[in-house]
Amino acid sequence: MARYDRDQKPDENRDSGIRGPAGSSDGQEISGLRGQGGGSGTSQDKPPRHETRPAKVRNTHQGRRAKHPDLDRNRTYVLRDSELKTLTDIGTFRVLNVDDLVTHRYGGDPAEARRDLDSLLRQGLILRRTTHPEKTVYLTLTKTAHRFLEGTSLQHSKPRQALYHGFVKPREARHDAAIYRLYQQESARIEKAGGRVQRVILDFELKRSVNHKLAKLQSLPASEHAERKREIAEENSLPIVNGKVALPDLRLEYEGPDLELGKVDLELVTGDYHAQALAAKDQTGFAMYALPEDAARLRHAMSDPEIMLDILSL
Repeated sequence: MARYDRDQKPDENRDSGIRGPAGSSDGQEISGLRGQGGGSGTSQDKPPRHETRPAKVRNTHQGRRAKHPDLDRNRTYVLRDSELKTLTDIGTFRVLNVDDLVTHRYGGDPAEARRDLDSLLRQGLILRRTTHPEKTVYLTLTKTAHRFLEGTSLQHSKPRQALYHGFVKPREARHDAAIYRLYQQESARIEKAGGRVQRVILDFELKRSVNHKLAKLQSLPASEHAERKREIAEENSLPIVNGKVALPDLRLEYEGPDLELGKVDLELVTGDYHAQALAAKDQTGFAMYALPEDAARLRHAMSDPEIMLDILSL
């Protein structure tokens, strides 16, 4: 089982964990849940008319640093536009793998990524942890960064987009960080069809919404309880499988080419899934993805003739 090393504080270690190129010097009624834990926080949820999704990098040289005051703490951060966007990406997905961030936010340029991440570490805006024995580096926002982002004009333009901070469980880091890669692949498909992602919704956000309503049903008779659960699932556009409200790992709300609004629910299937779990996922209707390294382990479980899943590779 993977384990984290201790938190890397900015004044202890300025190495962001990015490896350069060779030769460089430089719930009972809800299924599919992973607890958010005590170290995470969110921002929620007052709907505006328009949203913007976490943008992909187009140009890694994103200008000079500018001063950004944190009015709550009487402090000013000096940040490039690229650094602000990196903070937003990390906050949107809670935990990111450094290598994925380099690929998708910095166009594969580790030197540019290191420049920004070292600055964010020094200013106390991100935390870095490494899992062992894999030596995979993960990033999350600090509580200070989470509060700062909520107060920026960038977040005010999309107040329905929840933000998160803090690490949760080491054994789930690989799965949770891969949601960013899942987002990149599915959003590219949506854009190719002429659409644009408006909002990213993680399972934590759906869990809170559904759990809050389900908690009020405990005293109801069984038949009424089941009927209300069905209504709650329908209100949230979620299926019920084996008596539980099934949650996707990721929901993307998007605007199509004709300005129509749509959504897609996505699930990241891991090599730990057995045939019974895959059969349950088969009933959800979610779009299924898997990491390439999990394909061999999934192949045996999918040999069950009753499982008709079409799993796409990330």
